[in-house]
Amino acid sequence: MNHLAHFALAGPEPGLLVGGFLGDYIKGRLENRFTPEIERGIRLHRAIDRYTDSHPVVKSSYERFDPRFRRYAGIITDIAFDHLLAQNWSQYYNEPLESYSASTLEKLLVHKELLTDAAYQTASRMQEHNSLAHYGGLEFLERSFIYLSGRLKHPNPLMDAYPDCEAQLPGLTEDLSVFFPDLIGFCDEWKQIH
Repeated sequence: MNHLAHFALAGPEPGLLVGGFLGDYIKGRLENRFTPEIERGIRLHRAIDRYTDSHPVVKSSYERFDPRFRRYAGIITDIAFDHLLAQNWSQYYNEPLESYSASTLEKLLVHKELLTDAAYQTASRMQEHNSLAHYGGLEFLERSFIYLSGRLKHPNPLMDAYPDCEAQLPGLTEDLSVFFPDLIGFCDEWKQIH
């Protein structure tokens, strides 16, 4: 899952929210590098990623893509699922996506001193454009693949992934409708245990 899902699944707790965002930027052992609340958020982020990658519905989602994209199917699916979550936001959450985006990014940046430089730059750009509110547009998909293609260190086909991804959106919508409630249940249980 990508930014929107990680924020939504973290819930309103500041530590989970900040840690959930930092999960993409902090690698390796935590070893008290952050407060317990932030580390809990990073651990939740990692648990979500592991659960997602091992879920049978998500694995079948990967198979929907043309073979030349299969090595990158996890990345493509994460982006597509965030896009589809934005489109179907009201099925899962009461707050309108536009106000959720603004309030969540504001809550995140209140804790800017806890963010790495790269995380702060990303969060600032997201807030400037209220970007989570626009994840439901097809432009989000195309721009994301172009951006990520340039971020990877080795040659990759992500720049060309948009047409295949768009063609698979109906099936991916069905996949998300089965998978996301499971993921919500997993996160609720994880938060109770940890």
